[in-house]
Amino acid sequence: MNRSLFDFSPSKWWPTQDKLVQEMCRNIPRDQLEFTNKNGYTVKVVPHPCSACACELFEWIWRSDKYDEKIVIVFPNSWHEMYEPVTAMCNFFNVSARNLHAFCMDEWADEDGNVAPVTYGPSLGGHFLREFYLQLREDLRPPLKQIHYYTNENIGRYSDMIAEEGNGGADLIISATGWIGHTAFIDPLTKKFKADNLEDFLNIKAGFVDNHRLTITQNSGGFGDGDVYHTPAYSVSIGPWDVIHAKDHLELEELGFCGGYSSWERMISRLQIYGPVTKDLPASVYQLTKGTIYLSEDMARPIAPMDLVAF
Repeated sequence: MNRSLFDFSPSKWWPTQDKLVQEMCRNIPRDQLEFTNKNGYTVKVVPHPCSACACELFEWIWRSDKYDEKIVIVFPNSWHEMYEPVTAMCNFFNVSARNLHAFCMDEWADEDGNVAPVTYGPSLGGHFLREFYLQLREDLRPPLKQIHYYTNENIGRYSDMIAEEGNGGADLIISATGWIGHTAFIDPLTKKFKADNLEDFLNIKAGFVDNHRLTITQNSGGFGDGDVYHTPAYSVSIGPWDVIHAKDHLELEELGFCGGYSSWERMISRLQIYGPVTKDLPASVYQLTKGTIYLSEDMARPIAPMDLVAF
């Protein structure tokens, strides 16, 4: 199919309606993907982003042990592919995480704003406890009081808790980007993250989120092969304020749900990294920060016409 013979505008929820921006992002060649901007935001293409992030996380914990320094890290949840090698290296090399103060970045909630307890099977905080904290050898774990997850009691002050522990903000946020362009559950086009401009958006702290329909659809893949009925439609999450106030950032972008033949994840990542900074694509605010984003070779592949599935 010749796309030039059938022109149309993208859905209104798509981060940009500017076709020149979209085509620019779509057509960046592999050898121009890596760069560092003026804020210290660095893009690197590597064979295995998850392994690269695991090595960096281990180094953070190793330094905190060697130099006996406190570190405050905001963690993504349910990520055993990253946490398993990190905890295994800590256990093997006797690296203590005693100085780590961890914050889970998000959690499920119900329509009334009640936070899912860590005893709820799919709880994101529960996943972090099982996949990271409990996998550390007992003598290497930080005290449980240094592991923070959302509760009904702390949701209103979660951002302040991070700032207090981290002297103004977390030392590090680890993240990846969802289909709608979110980081954590910072979803665009929601009541929680509605703002008149980017400046106001960046000042929004953690709170209760009415998740975007596309986020619910993506998450349904982990709740019974697409059973939306069993997928929570609400959450609690850090806000853009937490992202901007963190001192360093670590991201990974690799093909996940859509597999190696889809341009979907590659396109949203390219818009995040190379497009304009906008509240309509929340993860784009990382461009305003210091950090490293690791792209897989799959994500770096050109988006060829064949990716725009023709029948």
